[in-house]
Amino acid sequence: MRKTLEALIELQDIDWKLKELSDAKGDLPQKVESLSHKVQDARQNLQQLHDDKKEKKSRKALLDNDVVLFHKNLDKYQNQLYHVKNNKEYDAITSEIDSTQEKIDQYEFESLELEEAVNEIEGNIKETEETIQELQAELDKSNQFLKEMLTKTEDEERVLNEKRAPLFELLPRPILNHYERIRAGRGGMALALLKDGVCSECSAHIPSQRAMEIRMMNDFYLCEVCGRILVYRPDLNDEVVDGKEEK
Repeated sequence: MRKTLEALIELQDIDWKLKELSDAKGDLPQKVESLSHKVQDARQNLQQLHDDKKEKKSRKALLDNDVVLFHKNLDKYQNQLYHVKNNKEYDAITSEIDSTQEKIDQYEFESLELEEAVNEIEGNIKETEETIQELQAELDKSNQFLKEMLTKTEDEERVLNEKRAPLFELLPRPILNHYERIRAGRGGMALALLKDGVCSECSAHIPSQRAMEIRMMNDFYLCEVCGRILVYRPDLNDEVVDGKEEK
């Protein structure tokens, strides 16, 4: 059991250092990911705006072309009024004139609405382009910071992970699983030192008989208050387990 506990202490030391390296990055990786999604969404929105603008301009062009044709027909019908021979022809031509004028009014109104819509879209396009520029600048800056941070930490993380892997082979699976569960629920610290008769992490008092047994490092004991694995290693000056250098 002593070798198992010593392996746990070494593993805790490595995991704590890895946690410190991860904490040093803060929320930068999440910020970069969030900004990347925002830039992507903004670009998709910009593309949709351009597509919408193109569609409306195309529709307006068709309407304007039809209006020109309707005006030509209107001129033709109005000229025909001078050559009608009876009331029936007159009524038929005036009906065509009214119908054509109605279509001209309808198409011109729709064309005006489309023009206003296009102007609004162009304003939205400009705002979206400015937003993309701002987001991209922030993303580039955050990416640079993250890259610099990763450059500083990746070698150390690689070495620590290389040291971490063999420890898994030394530890029984039930104990390793128990260690991981405690570490996940206790802020990354699964082990606690017996220091002056108390738990180093929660300051709970350890009964004398139990403290004596813990010092023997021959069995697996948990703190009854915080649930961490209790160990005793005065030769390591306590710093391996609690992550704080003892003065």
